[in-house]
Amino acid sequence: MPSAVDFEQVLLRTLLDDAGLSALVGDKVFALFIPAGIQLPCVTFQRIGGMPANTLAGHSGLEEIDLQIDAWGRRYDEAKAVAKAVRAAMPPSGPQFSAHLIEDQDLYEDGTNYFRVSMEYTVWFLETE
Repeated sequence: MPSAVDFEQVLLRTLLDDAGLSALVGDKVFALFIPAGIQLPCVTFQRIGGMPANTLAGHSGLEEIDLQIDAWGRRYDEAKAVAKAVRAAMPPSGPQFSAHLIEDQDLYEDGTNYFRVSMEYTVWFLETE
């Protein structure tokens, strides 16, 4: 059975393959942090929680994941445009996962002068072999 890392690989491929998001950030989609030297705009993501959906018969292959995706920009409107593209790329119902936006918030990072839209999703991921 696939490991938990497989969801992150599926998510990364989903975001990178989306034409609308790629038009704004190219291939700048990263797990956990923005690598040094990367110019904005970009996207970061991280798992902030989750659990398997077990049944009386054992593991079902379905996992509930709490996911944070951050859209980063040099300007507020840039971060908002990237966030809108991320929302459009996330499937509400798909063959491997479905994602539902729980909340989002606009943030400003004082130390870097970056703008960020932080989005929290609940994801249902179906592990496949």
